[in-house]
Amino acid sequence: MYLGVCDSTGHGIPGAFMSLLNVSFLNEALMNEKIEQPGDILEKVRSLLKSVFQQERQDGMDGILIRYNPKTSMLSYAAANNAPILIRDGSYRIFEYDKIPVGHSSKTERFKTYALEIQPGDMLYLITDGFPDQFGGSLNKKYKYRPFYEFLLSISHLPTEEQKELVKSEFLTWQNGNEQVDDVMVLGIRF
Repeated sequence: MYLGVCDSTGHGIPGAFMSLLNVSFLNEALMNEKIEQPGDILEKVRSLLKSVFQQERQDGMDGILIRYNPKTSMLSYAAANNAPILIRDGSYRIFEYDKIPVGHSSKTERFKTYALEIQPGDMLYLITDGFPDQFGGSLNKKYKYRPFYEFLLSISHLPTEEQKELVKSEFLTWQNGNEQVDDVMVLGIRF
């Protein structure tokens, strides 16, 4: 099973166009090219994006692509500027990620495929930067990552439907009437 949480560059029509390209290229790598490793899939998408945008435009995406095998409980993933968060036994762990986007970049390293063993009861979160980067609160500042991880930890023991409602409520409370600055994606998976 493959699952991706991605954040394409751009807003409005250009952002929608980038999203369509990115989804199409992910499908190309998975379905037509039959590439299996998440890091190799992101490499293929990067290559396809570079061929479409031959100038050094900063178009592409950040994201996490996971591959999960329920028979072995092994999860492999590739992460571009985003890190998976795993909550196990009352603490959270931020996993490794590559500090490069999928698309043109001055960095030339290849995307790595990381692996971890999943245990029953684990809660895995895949997020984009939309929630941590939202301005709000009493001081009208960004929410930031560490407080967001702590918030996820505080609700991780609850049923996922309840978590969904609490994430929405926390976002709206923090936003405090400010304009939403970016798309927000928070995906939680209980194993």
